[in-house]
Amino acid sequence: MMDLPKLAAGDAQQASEAETQFMVDSVVPAAGGDDDDANMPSLTVRVWVLGLGFTCALAFSNAYYWFRDNPVALGIPVVQLLSLPAGWLLARVLPAREFAVLGRTWTLNPGPFSVKEHVLISVFANASTSTVYALEIVVVRRLWLGAPLAFGAAVLLSLTSQLIGYSFSGVLQRFLVEPQAMAWPSTLVDVSLFRTLQAMAGSRPEMRQQQRFFWAVLAGSFAWYFVPGWAFPTLTMVPLLCFAAPRSVVAQQLGDGYRGLGMLALTLDWSTISSSYTGSPLATPWSAACNLFGGFVVLMWVITPIAYYADAGGARSLPIYSSDLFAGNGSVYDVQAVLRDGRLDEEAYARYGPVRLPVQFLAMYGLCFAGITCLVSHVALNHGGDLWRTARTALREARTGRRRDVDGYAVVPWWWHGGLFVATMAAGLGACQAYDLLPWYGFLLAVAMAAALTLPVGLVEAVSNFQYGLGVVTELVAGYAWPGQATYNGSFKMFGYITARQALQLTRDQKLGRYMRVAPRHVFAAQVAGTVAAALVQLGVAYWLLDGVAGICTAAGAPFTCRKAHLFYATTAIWGVLGPQRMFGGGHAAMYWLFAAGLVLPVPVWLLRRRFPRSAWRHVSLPVALTLTGYLPNMPTHNAVMFTLCCFAFNYVLLRQRRAWWRRYNFVLTAALDAGLAVSGIVGFFALQHVRVSWWGTRDHCPLSGEPASG
Repeated sequence: MMDLPKLAAGDAQQASEAETQFMVDSVVPAAGGDDDDANMPSLTVRVWVLGLGFTCALAFSNAYYWFRDNPVALGIPVVQLLSLPAGWLLARVLPAREFAVLGRTWTLNPGPFSVKEHVLISVFANASTSTVYALEIVVVRRLWLGAPLAFGAAVLLSLTSQLIGYSFSGVLQRFLVEPQAMAWPSTLVDVSLFRTLQAMAGSRPEMRQQQRFFWAVLAGSFAWYFVPGWAFPTLTMVPLLCFAAPRSVVAQQLGDGYRGLGMLALTLDWSTISSSYTGSPLATPWSAACNLFGGFVVLMWVITPIAYYADAGGARSLPIYSSDLFAGNGSVYDVQAVLRDGRLDEEAYARYGPVRLPVQFLAMYGLCFAGITCLVSHVALNHGGDLWRTARTALREARTGRRRDVDGYAVVPWWWHGGLFVATMAAGLGACQAYDLLPWYGFLLAVAMAAALTLPVGLVEAVSNFQYGLGVVTELVAGYAWPGQATYNGSFKMFGYITARQALQLTRDQKLGRYMRVAPRHVFAAQVAGTVAAALVQLGVAYWLLDGVAGICTAAGAPFTCRKAHLFYATTAIWGVLGPQRMFGGGHAAMYWLFAAGLVLPVPVWLLRRRFPRSAWRHVSLPVALTLTGYLPNMPTHNAVMFTLCCFAFNYVLLRQRRAWWRRYNFVLTAALDAGLAVSGIVGFFALQHVRVSWWGTRDHCPLSGEPASG
């Protein structure tokens, strides 16, 4: 890899950067190599055909099953596996005839299917692995708020919310892609997978060994998942405390990984260890995992049990760990009971009573409040000088019009990003005004928040693998700005949170392209085209189902019961209708001081690292420690435990004791485990969804964990 300016340098960061850089060097030289062939086929006709084909197929499937009672999501490993033989097939059957159009020569078949084409097809399809966020607003407005959006309006809303963030990526390149320190560890799994699959066409002995290892692990992962995933679900969460005390509410509250704190809860299920909440432990630096687990322990094993069993605010009358909101009598809060036409019914609310939050829910929100300001303070202290110097260099190049190429490839022109920004901002503002989605100043504020916070969030993710979510802070701001407006709250969250997420998604893909020596312009084109295609297909599926399925999103429309839409409606109603004034008013108002506390928290850590640059303080990152808090009301708590243990085994013990093995097989192993899991999940869904097994291994072994301690 070429010697780039090192961002985030200094004694306080060198240890973590050295660990991450070793992970990069273990994968990237063999995958991309410094002997890049600039003439290798890249953005070819084969890429457009296969990329758009897989994108549309995944978009259709994921949108269709989003409405169903048991949704299944097709992930990118499926595309990575299937696109390789498809590419080989096209390379064999397509004619090699050349065509001349507008002075440029092109061909349907430029030669053997290349690794760059393989990467770009995955970049295309990556845009369709999740549903567009605007889909939830479309469904909620049509079914529950009585204000349906026309298809054209939904398309406008979807494309603007997805693409505004991409326009930020031009600014982010210099900060989050070019510096070596910004490693984006999760991309290394993809690099390893591409490298292993492409080795099937090669003959190097070491690559053949990795290939055999990959397919053996993939087969084992595929076969094993049916055991915890279907025949023996207890292996997904082995609650030792529940086994030891089957009649103790306290023991089960502490030991259950789903409705409790996850103490001594183990798992033999890779989907739990490498979940969507944490990512793969094998692709995570050990220092980052330590920070993450430290934050988890403080919240879940210190603050929560102390506050709960001390009965703070009557906490013992509610479950210890739940994502539900509760009424005064301890029952689940019925949001519908206090709404009329999507707005708060004050009389009904007065009769029904205020919302009660479980103590862990309150603690989570408090740490989220502290986390966002802690993130800004941490970045200013540890990266401020480097960011300022990089920004000055970028501005100077923008004024002079001189912009150096990267790895021999022309960078994406500024006017591509600028044109996309102007077009999407104008379309987004027009959609918000025309369909009463958000006031004009609310739209601008949401985009401004995303623009201000994307870089700090990206700096942490690029070195740790963890992205700090902006969902809570956007919901909070919208709840105060427009109380009683559920639609405004959902739209503000979409433009404030999803914009940042999309910007970082493109940035991650650009880093993957850099590792694989794919032209940045080709990555940008594939990402934008894939996003547009995915949004159009998913909205088409949504309107088709909404028009064609009687009783959709109700019990009468089963299996199209729309669980995710119900959850989104409840969330927006809580924040937008009940509002933070009612949720955090009264005795909880002191929680807002945690915003101020978050600004101060990184200061002593920063001072200690400067005073003792070679001590353990150099590994401490408070933003990473607070990253997981936003997921905890929904995330099984034993995920964090097993994730950390697995990361310790591979990225601490094996990395130090068996370094040669780790270099060769670590990322191949996690890629194979993920791919096998993805394929088995799909096969199992279609083959076994109606097959039920009932025995000891399928029982709930912690039946008392969801009960209140005082009950």
